[in-house]
Parts: sequence; structure tokens; C-alpha cells
Amino acid sequence: MSWRTMLGACCGVVAAVVWAVSLAIYQPFMEPDGFWTDPATGETYPEIGSNNTYWPRDIRQLAILLAFAGVVLICRANLRSIVAAGVGAVGWIGVDLALDRADVSGGSTAVWLAVGGVVAFAAIAFVARRVSTGEPGSEFTGHLLATVAAVSAAVTVLITTPWDEPVTAPDQVQVENALSLLKVGLMLMFAAVALGLLPLAAARLVWMAPFAGLAAAAAWPATASYGLIGMLGLLFLPACAATAVAAARDVSPLRLLGVAAACAVALFPVYLLLYFIGSGVGGAMTSLAGNPPINSADTDLSLSFAALMLGLLFAYISHTLTRPALEPAPVAVGQPE
Repeated sequence: MSWRTMLGACCGVVAAVVWAVSLAIYQPFMEPDGFWTDPATGETYPEIGSNNTYWPRDIRQLAILLAFAGVVLICRANLRSIVAAGVGAVGWIGVDLALDRADVSGGSTAVWLAVGGVVAFAAIAFVARRVSTGEPGSEFTGHLLATVAAVSAAVTVLITTPWDEPVTAPDQVQVENALSLLKVGLMLMFAAVALGLLPLAAARLVWMAPFAGLAAAAAWPATASYGLIGMLGLLFLPACAATAVAAARDVSPLRLLGVAAACAVALFPVYLLLYFIGSGVGGAMTSLAGNPPINSADTDLSLSFAALMLGLLFAYISHTLTRPALEPAPVAVGQPE
């Protein structure tokens, strides 16, 4: 058993546990219930959600994305394994929404869900390994999925609760602490998957580390600041994460700076597109799960969907900008040039 296989298996276990805890423990806690009374008219209305109310859904779906990446890592990132893992991930999301609609809850339920998640991951990985045996992986698919993993780690940082800071209520403080722990677990595993999918060389780590450090530094303004500083953090957090993956390729630092700049610039038009499409996706999943809708003044943005789309886009940009230059074909001796 190779270290990549072991890492992929660890991804499946972590993903199953994070998914189960988020679904059975924190989704019921965050889901609005009861009614509120309009002070002006005295009418009562069902409670509704607000920005970030359904953060457990984003955590769960990012965990499923981590499981998908773990399967592909076990199978060496070839096309048939990606298709098999993708089918399994879509099925897992369907089960997740069905269980959310059924309002499963409780500590013992979380344990059984975690066990079921591990079994499901093992089954998906077994099928993917069988159908992909003999098919070699490709450098492009490895780069593509490593970038998705790196960007997913960056987007995981942005998941927050709907409460205003500072949070002082004891039950909310416990949730904040739990969310921080879940986020750290996902981020570390996504980063490990990104490294596992790349053909690493010690010489390239020298250039990967600075961009990974810049992504980590951008996390603070992206989550704690507003205005220009906060916007720059939101731009360079995923852009530098994607560039850290591109730095594994044998290109100059100047071209890597171009990758970071291109990804950051691409975020401007893409942000609005992902905002509206991602909000539609999030609203549809809220409806399918039978959860109270989000206040019309707020948004039901699916951060997991945004992470996947951004990862795919940045992978294309970074791979294109770091392609080796085409060398002219040699001229045969005695033939006119």
C-alpha cells in the first residue's frame, strides 16, 4: 500500500466523520424553527434563515468533495476513476439532502452515519479502482484536481456562522469552536491531497511555499476586514492557493506571478456569475432538503459549488499559463529552411 493510497483512505475517513457530525449535530442546531411575531401587526410568521445559516451544508459538501479527491488519489487521477468518483459523490450528495430532509439528529445517529460514510467511501474507491485499473493518470488531471483541492482549502476558510462578532453565548461559542475544528481538518486534508496529486520535486517546493504562505496571509483580511483590504484578501486567497499548485511545474517565478495576477483578475467577472448561480444552487438545495428559506434580503450561496467552479477555472488558467514553450522542429540537413 503506497502512501498516496493511505492518504486517500485517510481523506475518506475524515470526510465521513466531518459529514456525519455536521449533518446530525450542527444542521439541526442551525436550522430555524418556531415563529416570530411582527411587532407592528401582531401577526406570526415561521422563522427563516439568514446569511451563513446553512454553513453545515457547505461543510458537508466540502467533506464529500474531499472524499471524491481521496478516491481519485487512490486511483492515480485517471479519467475513469474521476468519472466513478464523480458518480459516487453525486449519489452521496443526494443521500445527504434526503437525510437532511428527514431531519436526522443525535450523537448516536452521527456515529452510524460516520460508519456508513466510511463504508460508502470504501465501496466507491473499490469500484473506481476496479474500473480504472490499467489506465495511466495524466499530468493535466493531476494538476486539475490538485488545484480544485487547493482552492477548496482556501474557500473553506470563508465559512462562518450567521452571528455577529463577538460571540458570547455559551452554546454559540461551542459551535464556533466546533466549526473552527471542522474547518482546520478539511483544510489540512485538502492541502495534503493537493500535494499528493502533484509530481513533487524538492527544488519546486521552494517556490510553492511562498505562494502557500501568501494564501494563508490573505485569509485574515478575507475573513476579518472590509473595504479594499478585505477585497484584496478575497482575491488573493484562492488565487495564491492555485498558484502554489502551479509552482510545482518547472516555470520561472515571473510566470507564477502572472498566474496569480491572472487568477485574481479573473475573479472580478466570475465572482458575480458564481454569486448568482451559486445562490440559485443553494436555494434549490435548501428547498430539496425541506429547510426554511433564507431571508430575501440575504443570500443562500453555496460555497462548495463556488469552490469547485473556481478550482476548475483556476486550473485551466494556471495550466495554460505554465505550459512549456513549443520548440521549433529541427531542420533536416541539406533541406531548405
